[in-house]
Amino acid sequence: MSSADPPLRVLLACDNFVRYTADLAGGLRENGAEVALLTRDHDMEFGGEEGAFRSFVTDRVDERIARYELPGRFRSPQGLQRALRIRRELREFSPDVIHVQAGITNDPRLLLAANARPGRFAFTLHDPSPHPGDRVTVRERLMVTLLIRTAGLIFMHGEALREDLLSTRRVNAPVVVLPHGVAPAVSTPAPSNGSLLFFGRMSEYKGLDVLLDCLPKLWERLPAATLTVAGSGVIPTHSALDDSRVRVRRGHVPDRELESLFTDSGCVVLPYREASQSGVGSLAKQYARPLVVTSVGGLPELVADGSGLIVPPGDPSRLAEALASVLTDPDLARRLGEAGARTAAGPASWKHVAALTLEAYRERMATANLA
Repeated sequence: MSSADPPLRVLLACDNFVRYTADLAGGLRENGAEVALLTRDHDMEFGGEEGAFRSFVTDRVDERIARYELPGRFRSPQGLQRALRIRRELREFSPDVIHVQAGITNDPRLLLAANARPGRFAFTLHDPSPHPGDRVTVRERLMVTLLIRTAGLIFMHGEALREDLLSTRRVNAPVVVLPHGVAPAVSTPAPSNGSLLFFGRMSEYKGLDVLLDCLPKLWERLPAATLTVAGSGVIPTHSALDDSRVRVRRGHVPDRELESLFTDSGCVVLPYREASQSGVGSLAKQYARPLVVTSVGGLPELVADGSGLIVPPGDPSRLAEALASVLTDPDLARRLGEAGARTAAGPASWKHVAALTLEAYRERMATANLA
């Protein structure tokens, strides 16, 4: 934004992706925008821990950012009235840009409260297609299709994802690819104890079984190597899980424990069979940890900065070789981790991503839509 440009007033609205949206809000504010944040009032993204949502937003969001919470549930008797009340309150803020996140379809009241009119809102689409094994209702599919077709601007986090979207959907808006934002890097030396981390929501497409299959081959070279599996969801049955070198932490990991989880690891593994981008990969960069990823979706772009090694999906032997390379070569692990940390501090920092976002608002959305 040039000094001659008046500050844009941006309304960010989300249901899920609260962490992402709060960090984007902070970046926009750093770049001079006036920002309001519209969310639901539940703690589901935080493992149902009571009060975790508000605690996170309070800690993360500048007090100059206006906050609006939509209470209750979609089908509650007072649901519509509450949405209309917030809509009236937001008239005073009078946003130039309304920017909604994927997942907002969980509660269409948010779209009503935000006054997201066709052609006059931006939409961040994190996944162009449902992941294998994910349960998506017909209503959710229809709502996502509607948002894709009526958005004035679409943001995505990878050229491969953009190509997927344009080849499979009817898209009427410009599609802009931006980096996935990363919080400031927390750089500590990686431990030399041969520790691996697989973190996040457990889903079939993430290839945990492939990682477990590769462990016997890895242990042939590194008998002391360990694996921590942490996150919620269904963990596949596998003989490797009975080995004392595999630690399983089931359920949601509170934010306050994330730093130790990552800094105690020597390498973060994304053995996905299919992928869009990865918030886990961004966390690895935040904590300066090397990555080993598969050549699917946006993962090659994630490590194009030199922060990780790439292997074919569904190949335990190649995965074991790559992991052994990182765990047995401290200089390689350091270079990969430092490359990710540089990205986190520079081109993928939330301040830089937000600057690109503001530029896209101004250049890609018609002036008439900024009203």
